[in-house]
Amino acid sequence: MSREKLLKSLLPRVQEEIRRHFNCSYLEGAELEDQGEDGTVLTHWEKRLFENEAMTGTHTQNPVYSRITLALMEDTGWYMPNYAMAQELKWGKNLGCDFAFKSCKDWIDTRRSRGESIHPYCDKVKKDPLETECTDSRDSVALCNLVEYPQELPHIFQNFDYIPGISSSEIGRYGGSVSLADYCPYIQEFTWKSNNVVVRGSQCQFPENMPQAEKNFALEYYGSGSKCFNHNKEMWEERTCQQVRQWQHWGSGCYRYECSSGHLNVIVANHTYTCFHTGQQLKIQIFFQGWLHIGTIVCPPCHEICGENDINCQPDSVKSYYASSDKKYYYDELPCRSTCLTSNWIAVLLLTILFCYLGR
Repeated sequence: MSREKLLKSLLPRVQEEIRRHFNCSYLEGAELEDQGEDGTVLTHWEKRLFENEAMTGTHTQNPVYSRITLALMEDTGWYMPNYAMAQELKWGKNLGCDFAFKSCKDWIDTRRSRGESIHPYCDKVKKDPLETECTDSRDSVALCNLVEYPQELPHIFQNFDYIPGISSSEIGRYGGSVSLADYCPYIQEFTWKSNNVVVRGSQCQFPENMPQAEKNFALEYYGSGSKCFNHNKEMWEERTCQQVRQWQHWGSGCYRYECSSGHLNVIVANHTYTCFHTGQQLKIQIFFQGWLHIGTIVCPPCHEICGENDINCQPDSVKSYYASSDKKYYYDELPCRSTCLTSNWIAVLLLTILFCYLGR
């Protein structure tokens, strides 16, 4: 019997927790890492299945000590852990037996064939300008860690038949940046850097991650009561009467929110926008610090955010209902026309004074 099979068959508490976590009653135990050097292989949880669990072979983001690791400690017979102190592991939770048993390629292929999202995996190549997304928990702005390698990956780790924007002859060179995760690409938190110096992080809850005012194109807010929301496929703009500029990095941002009357409300620069329907696009047009900020925030399913607060979400409204509510949302306009009129009157006044002076 292999070391992996032996461990699985002798760990009843781990089996109980792993079945509960993935919502799969067929699991014998928790899969161990099958890659890496001595000290990693068969001594840590499998990175592909347990991503940010602290007992995987490498830390990539926000490590947590879950009930699964505490169960392992109890199964040794040496410890009696306090499960109330366990941290929540959101990766893979309730994704079922397919996620737990199959490769990420099988998962991606199956989901695509059904027209469903491939999350928690992703297929956006990491490149400049950055196109950000949200973590599944919506706690952080994040990037897909799909990168190009200098040569083809081993066939077992070639996880795609199709990647948007990549030719079929090159797909074999693309994979997730974390080899222990079987090169499966997934959404990952990151840090913003300038000249290789960390400027700020991407987790929504930390005020220190707030961008400088002059660089806050998308009017983000980082701090308590903030979550990540996706933008649409267009870059945010800043406008004055003389200039237009776009933020190179786009795709998602952190914003305050509140849940009331069964609806999710997104708060942007102290203005409230109510989500009536999953996928509803909130048009933002706010004048702030001398610039008109223009962009779009996409409403997620209400339960994804408000469900954490035990709020009962109203059913999605029909489009005709929430489309009419757009007129109630806050919109600013540039005062360019009035500025031009004022300039014209000033010009006329100056010419009049000049003619009066010359006519003396």
